[in-house]
Amino acid sequence: MKRITSLALLCLFFGCQSKKTTTVSSPNGEHQIAFELNKNGQIFYQISSGEQKIIDLSALGFELKSRSLKQGFQLLKSETTSHASQWKTVWGEEEMIDDIYNEITLEFRQRKSNILVNIIARAFDDGVAFRYEFPEQKNLLDFVIMDELTEFNFAGDYKAWWNFADYDNYEKVYYSSSISEIGDSLKFERRVGKEERANMCNTPLTVEVNDDLVVSIHEAELVDYAGMTLLNTLENETLKANLTPWRNGDLVRTAAPMKTPWRTVQIGHNAGDLVESRMIMNLNPPCAIEDTDWIKTSKYIGIWWELHTGRTSWAEKVQFGKPLPPTRPHGATTENAKYHIDFAAKHGFEDVLIEGWIKGWDNMGDNWTGYGIFDWETPADDFDFEEVLRYGKEKGVRMMAYHETISDIDHYEPEMDRLYAEARNRGIDAIKVGYTGDVNFNTTVPNSYAQHHHGQYMVRHYRKMIQTAAKNKIRIIHHEPIKYTGEQRTYPNIMAREGARGQEYNAWSEGNSPEHGVVLPFTRLLGGPMDYTLGIFEVKLPQREWAKFEIRVRSTVMKQVAYFVTMYSPIPMAADLPRNYEKNMEAFQFIKDVPTNWSESKVLNAKIGDYFTIARKERGTENWYLGSITDENPRTFSIDLDFLHPDKTYQATIYADGKDAHWESNPYPVEVTKINVTAKDKLSIQLAAGGGQAIAFKALD
Repeated sequence: MKRITSLALLCLFFGCQSKKTTTVSSPNGEHQIAFELNKNGQIFYQISSGEQKIIDLSALGFELKSRSLKQGFQLLKSETTSHASQWKTVWGEEEMIDDIYNEITLEFRQRKSNILVNIIARAFDDGVAFRYEFPEQKNLLDFVIMDELTEFNFAGDYKAWWNFADYDNYEKVYYSSSISEIGDSLKFERRVGKEERANMCNTPLTVEVNDDLVVSIHEAELVDYAGMTLLNTLENETLKANLTPWRNGDLVRTAAPMKTPWRTVQIGHNAGDLVESRMIMNLNPPCAIEDTDWIKTSKYIGIWWELHTGRTSWAEKVQFGKPLPPTRPHGATTENAKYHIDFAAKHGFEDVLIEGWIKGWDNMGDNWTGYGIFDWETPADDFDFEEVLRYGKEKGVRMMAYHETISDIDHYEPEMDRLYAEARNRGIDAIKVGYTGDVNFNTTVPNSYAQHHHGQYMVRHYRKMIQTAAKNKIRIIHHEPIKYTGEQRTYPNIMAREGARGQEYNAWSEGNSPEHGVVLPFTRLLGGPMDYTLGIFEVKLPQREWAKFEIRVRSTVMKQVAYFVTMYSPIPMAADLPRNYEKNMEAFQFIKDVPTNWSESKVLNAKIGDYFTIARKERGTENWYLGSITDENPRTFSIDLDFLHPDKTYQATIYADGKDAHWESNPYPVEVTKINVTAKDKLSIQLAAGGGQAIAFKALD
């Protein structure tokens, strides 16, 4: 690393100009972030790529409970550094990741208060990021942030992909509109009862500046701070950081020294560049777990889809306050668990998720509410925990436990260490943790609404949970989580999070649109891998008596197969019922064969909301796998195979939509063919409406 102190340059530059500006550029010189002080001592920044301005002058600063840190600043010092390193992932879309950037640290002092605030900015070849730092100082000890003034003032009214923000849930429909229309609840449907907030959106927010420039706004290294949403100020195309509050209105309770999360702007020439970007992870600290040999990727099946489709129940006798009908028995029985273990053992799945195996579900109220109803270890009457563990061990299959907390943090958090240690001692190394319902803590009033899911209190809880799991060598899958901000680099035992509308919405609502799966890779998945629960083969589902719409999965079977490549997760679930896979073993073979850990990933084509094709190389081999998906429109692509090894011949097993396949009228046809190919060849990929294609390239000796 080299360090260049630029005091002389600052004196020369600032001494002869009224505007005080300093800039840092990406290593390739393409992207720039520049800072400036106006005449009132307020700090601004702007971001450009080449000749294209992306973010125009945008304000920075804070309002504290005790004072304003909006203006009155002077620049004391500026220091630049360059960094170049490479690090190896425990698992991921790539084995080796380059971490190369130029950095500038600007040290400011507010004249009247003498408070010191630093701004640190990094410029990468795939984007820029900045954060605030409050160094240790006598003038600022404990303090409360009441507003973060960070703005993102876009240089034009570009097309954006976004969903409505609220403070407790990311499971939203994605919309595309101009930036000025983000959060427009007159034009786009907002679920007021779910606290979706007008003129606000979640991050990542992805924006198409022009045909050759795409950016995404997010954050990285969210540790002890409030999660950020974006507020449409309705002034020009300016979005403002909007932090999730504590219930009393405080945003962040903190003390110096401290650093905020990074505010990130990923930049690419096309949507595929965003998928290939590793900037979010690079902005997080290196792995904090010394021994990572126990952290393995895997695939799983489980007792899950049958619960959402209404075939069985989480509860034994009473679910959500209503007696269960005979047609909906308890799902997590010893017999059903053994059936799934047998299927997993036969087809090579390492884990079986069992939801509803503990007592307490019968005491849950409507809308997933309850207080103190779970102890997360007492089995249901018809579930023999010891026998299931013994049977799984005999078959070489692990049980994946499910801890539904219903956000009862006051009871769950003190038990985590003991529960995780006990699970590991019994051969369980993966736990799915759910956080439905309102957050309860430190209260004697049952079901009281205490804090928001995305505020500082829960950010702290999720971090403590990951660390406690790591201590006990437990892999974690989160549902109803805080957003991913690249922390899988630091704690790779956090394998996947939900944090978006997943497959379950297809079981009891109007479902996810055919374009939903070609929006997620360029929005939600930019933060980290998603547990989408893939591979539903029986896409036409039983109709519910209350539904005024068709309940079904809006894709072809082959799109569900292709998701195992396009919808990255190191621990994907084959989510359908085993009997539905047994009816279509030809297509199921790809799901059995596809790896979960990659050494390279290359986007071959991509357009947000329209189509996505990606090829991934299996870690430790020369084998490649390709996934391609489309929205409601059929498409044909010609794909160069130059990603393959130039000196090898491959057998390509092509899993494609069958003749006349269509997500709505004919979703089931699948055709499987085999041909030999080399890196010099091209392949024609034909996708049905709402369809997909998956290809396994096996290197021949």
